[in-house]
Amino acid sequence: MDTPAADWSDLPADVLGLVLLKLEFPDLFRSAAVCTSWRATARDIRRLGLYTRAQTPCLLYTTAAAGPRAAVIYSLADKATYTVRLPDPPIAERYIIGSSHGWLVTADDRSELHLLNPATGEQLALPSVTTVEHVRPLYDGAGNLHKYEVLFFDGNLRSNDEDLDAVTHPPETFREFFYLKAVISGDPSRGDYAVMLIHHPHYQLSFARSGDKKWTWVKFENNVLFRDCIYHDGVFYAQTLYAAIHAIDVSGPASSSFTHRLICKPCIHACYNVYIVRTPEGEILHLVRLTEVDNDREDQELRTAYVGACKMDLEKQCIKEVDDLGGNALFIGKNYSTCLSVKDYPQLMPNHIYFDDDDECWLYRKQLRRDVGVYDYENNSRLKTFVGNQLQN
Repeated sequence: MDTPAADWSDLPADVLGLVLLKLEFPDLFRSAAVCTSWRATARDIRRLGLYTRAQTPCLLYTTAAAGPRAAVIYSLADKATYTVRLPDPPIAERYIIGSSHGWLVTADDRSELHLLNPATGEQLALPSVTTVEHVRPLYDGAGNLHKYEVLFFDGNLRSNDEDLDAVTHPPETFREFFYLKAVISGDPSRGDYAVMLIHHPHYQLSFARSGDKKWTWVKFENNVLFRDCIYHDGVFYAQTLYAAIHAIDVSGPASSSFTHRLICKPCIHACYNVYIVRTPEGEILHLVRLTEVDNDREDQELRTAYVGACKMDLEKQCIKEVDDLGGNALFIGKNYSTCLSVKDYPQLMPNHIYFDDDDECWLYRKQLRRDVGVYDYENNSRLKTFVGNQLQN
């Protein structure tokens, strides 16, 4: 007598939920196609913010074919693409200035910031850009927002100085000039979090904690030019163009309270694209990324030509070049600078650096293909470039 086929739709929702929570992000989407009960469970997991499994990183981008309200996700785990519909404002009309813990930091067409989770569709508004210390809103005769003005001052200059330099931009283009990078301290769906913003003028820092109504300026006595930031054990570690590292604690009792201290002195010549990364082994790496114009192409696009890595010795206040990445894989760009063990993420290539385009020059070269690809650290060569929906040599 034949055994009847199992009816997977009868699997209890709580048991099914435990299974789905163990899946990679693309597999969660596939499971929704099994039947209506699976689709409902997968939708509830995403809607309720229960899906917190550590993921193999994905590349997210928009295309004309997907439409303005959808994003395309390229999965490094299974080398496939998935289209995800996202809430308004349309994702294709936003700028992405950061990503971490499964969330994006986006700027809409009025240059206001939102946290967006592409897996769950959850969205949170951040404080208005007009609350940043250096920004002033300008209104027209009818009382409508006309432009934003940015005043150029730091800890040595007063914000009320009449001789300060200033620039103005309309709301829709202000985001191109002002925002450089945003870093989230943790998963916003789990409660308390903070966002550290690197912004103009002069690569300064401001932060906002969950529930804050305004951004708090991290005031320094001089212009220190921050380029990257990570979060570890309750503290932001912000790195300058010269590889100096400042530890910034924003967990004080008052919403605007913070402390900061220099933990690594400047130790290199200025380099525009620098990153700070913490390895699974607990070491701090300093990365330098150099780009060059590809003269073999008529459009003269910028391409990553070299990525160097050094280990930071905080005790001796120096850096030392490393020959390999310890079998790990690194991710740099607009995303949170990350180092992952290929033992935990076997789909990744050891001693390789995955990168996306975070060079400000692209703002003036928008017609060119973005600089996205993979760098082979062992052989000091660019291995692959992301084109369309796949990696190519």
